[in-house]
Amino acid sequence: MTPPRALARSLAPLPEESFPGYLLRLSFRLNRSPIRVAELAGLGPAKTNRLSTDLLLGLLPEAAAAFGAAARLSPAEVTALGLRRHQGAYPLLGFAHRSRTAGSFAGSWAFTLSTRYCPACLAGDGSPVQLTLGGAWKSTWHLPVVFACPIHGTLLEHRCWSCGASSNPIHRGRATLLHRPSATGIHPAGCRADGPNTAGEPPTQRPPCGARLDETPCHSRDTALSADTLNHLTRLQQRLLGRLHDPEARDPWFFPDLRAASQLIKLSWPPPPGILPLPGPLLDLIDDHVEAVRPGADARPAGGTPALWSAPPDAGQCGALLLAATTLLTADDRAHLRERIQPLAQAAFARHPGPYTALRRQNLSPALARALVRQVHGFHAAGRTEKASVRVPSRDCRFGIEHVPPYLPRHWYDDHFADFADRLDNPTGYTVRHLRRAASLKLAEMTAGGSYPQCARQLGVPAEKAMSTMNKLRPQMAGGTLWGDFETRIENIAQRLDDDETRIDYARRRTALADWQMPAAHWAELSDDLSRRFVRMAGQDGRLTATVLVWTEITQAEYAHSPVLTGMRRSGYDTSRLVDNLAQAYTPVNRTATVRLILRGRLDTYAARLAALVDHGRPPSVR
Repeated sequence: MTPPRALARSLAPLPEESFPGYLLRLSFRLNRSPIRVAELAGLGPAKTNRLSTDLLLGLLPEAAAAFGAAARLSPAEVTALGLRRHQGAYPLLGFAHRSRTAGSFAGSWAFTLSTRYCPACLAGDGSPVQLTLGGAWKSTWHLPVVFACPIHGTLLEHRCWSCGASSNPIHRGRATLLHRPSATGIHPAGCRADGPNTAGEPPTQRPPCGARLDETPCHSRDTALSADTLNHLTRLQQRLLGRLHDPEARDPWFFPDLRAASQLIKLSWPPPPGILPLPGPLLDLIDDHVEAVRPGADARPAGGTPALWSAPPDAGQCGALLLAATTLLTADDRAHLRERIQPLAQAAFARHPGPYTALRRQNLSPALARALVRQVHGFHAAGRTEKASVRVPSRDCRFGIEHVPPYLPRHWYDDHFADFADRLDNPTGYTVRHLRRAASLKLAEMTAGGSYPQCARQLGVPAEKAMSTMNKLRPQMAGGTLWGDFETRIENIAQRLDDDETRIDYARRRTALADWQMPAAHWAELSDDLSRRFVRMAGQDGRLTATVLVWTEITQAEYAHSPVLTGMRRSGYDTSRLVDNLAQAYTPVNRTATVRLILRGRLDTYAARLAALVDHGRPPSVR
């Protein structure tokens, strides 16, 4: 490409000036249209009477070099005109390349093409050049999280005071950098919206509004807010701008979480009492916005984004919403974020299940992603719309799912659940089994996420067994505080696992013993001197019974899920005699019989030695 010639005159960029703002000032000085100046400066021929929104983000290297040469700007000055320089602090800008529709830009909170503005800033600082061309259209005004001007202590405007149109109207949802880019003679601070329709002309033939936005009358909205309320908003704006400009304050999750919390508040509006302790006027501003866009909450317009997702264009409403979101996320008791989020999550899902599920699939911090997973009966909810988005650990754990025993060890149960079963409605002889199974499923959810059937599969437990357990426990634990008490007890076990520096890798044990059977020689050594009256534990049945008992002890799983029994069932073998042997081995009265007691003691010793081999990575002897 032939390098463009230097423009006849140029301008030095103003601090924080955006590319479209610089283009407006430069074109006005040269008495050319913005699109013509862009063409002369090497940004390509103007074929569609539109300027690409990519220019707002920043120029690609070749285009940046051409534009810099034409406008006599250094590479650093050209780079400073683009929004992309904020991407490190504001990662939502990374979503801007995924769409070319104005609605999607707004819905992802990447940026807004219809920029807000501060009239006092546009009026300039009184220097000769700014008296003639006005002050800077700041690049940060295009970010949805910028709604106020701390310098002048006021909220930003987003409409023309004269015609009421947006400062950069979007025509039919099409994304473009500037409205009427081929128009000349409009002051950089002048409204470019289409003028009034006085003679039935199409929009392109009407004269522009042209009203000077730097001459906006007194802010009626600001005067309607108390000084204290306005102070709340401007202090929040200073903190948000500090995160944008201070590399030391950067947190890759802050702004994505802020967007998600804002969307959650709108999807669940109105909030339960006490969740958002804000002044009444701010809550009224949020209410005005939500009521205006609620009818389109679930609809997907041409831009592809539900209306309720985008940031409010009105600065007051946007500031109030962001203050509510910040309050929700940064309350003093950060450890109880889930407790604050869950009432909103339940309400959002009930009112707008589709948008809420899409919200949870956004890229969020682990803490917020965990808090947003709805809980039903003590576990991650996994309805039809949620199955793909529940793989979020429900707790920060030092242990992994490999350290979770598939069937809560009996001594753990006795330590933490000894009195619990009796509090359930109509407990049965199987209640303890279901509680031990459910406890392991909950520990798995805490560290690995997922629904309880997904957790079961990761623990080697058939999903139908997990579903059976939950179907039994739900009616027994319905109402009252039993589920909350269940979770508290599991939290105590989780803390025990966190503190244990010698955690057992049960997953490795299950893998190592997947094809293992007790060698015949080992079984003979363990049982040959036992009474011959011990008929049912002799021969092959005895060896298989011993295999399952040892496997169960080492893996802390249920004997019904052992590889031996599972393989026999799949092959069509009758397992009744083996199951009867195992059931007798676990019957309390049989544990005191002399022969059985001796054998169980020998098998426990054998299991401990075999477990030590497996834990040290040594393969067990098979068959």
